[in-house]
Amino acid sequence: MKLARFSLAVSVLSLAACASTQAPKAETPVAQPVQAAQPVHAYALPAQPVRTVAPAPAWFVRLPESTNEMVFAAGTASSTDEQMAYNKARLFAEQKLVEQTRSVIQSQTKSYRNDTGSAMIESFETVLRKNANGELIGAQRVDSHATFDGRQYKVYVLLRLPLGDANVMAKERETAKLRREADLRGARAQQDLDQAAKTERENQERQDQKLRRELGPEQPQSQVTPVVVPSTPNSITLLNVDNEEYKKKREEALQKPGAVIGQTTLR
Repeated sequence: MKLARFSLAVSVLSLAACASTQAPKAETPVAQPVQAAQPVHAYALPAQPVRTVAPAPAWFVRLPESTNEMVFAAGTASSTDEQMAYNKARLFAEQKLVEQTRSVIQSQTKSYRNDTGSAMIESFETVLRKNANGELIGAQRVDSHATFDGRQYKVYVLLRLPLGDANVMAKERETAKLRREADLRGARAQQDLDQAAKTERENQERQDQKLRRELGPEQPQSQVTPVVVPSTPNSITLLNVDNEEYKKKREEALQKPGAVIGQTTLR
């Protein structure tokens, strides 16, 4: 009798265990209510285009490594005009190149501290100023990237600036500058020589004038005015004088061969 009861208990437990391990039945899906389509407004606004933001190029996120021969800088800008966006992006990149090569940083610090025993007041102020001024010669565009989201253009520009002998344009500009400076110095030297010669002539003229003043006024020189005695081929007209002795000597002189008759007046 005891054995029968035990067997029945085991059977009941086995049925209970089998019932617990059976998979649950799938629930019946509930149908969702279908919403009616909204009518389109007769004066509805046009659908706005979907704006997509393109990722920046890798060289903008991480610039190429600069060397002793070249440095890099990148810039970006947006505009409704593609050319304007490119111009602004290049300008920003050039600004960064100038800051990298010719920037000057000035720092000014002011500190104040007051200790009264019961309280302490402390003030600290630092002002930094960064100036960049210079010519940017030989900057080269290495790469550029442009995107359009339906409204604006976004442009990325990568610039490279050669340094030292690698910057051919800067070397040519420096050579032309030195040549122009040499020409100006040569012209200035020629002007100095001309001015020195002019000064020497003026000094010599002043010395001559001083010497003339020391010697006094010049004596007037006698002037001899020749007088042409009218004559004809067959007759000679002599001066009519009252000095008989002079007439006699004149006659004797005329008798000599090769005699020449002339008249001179001294004043």
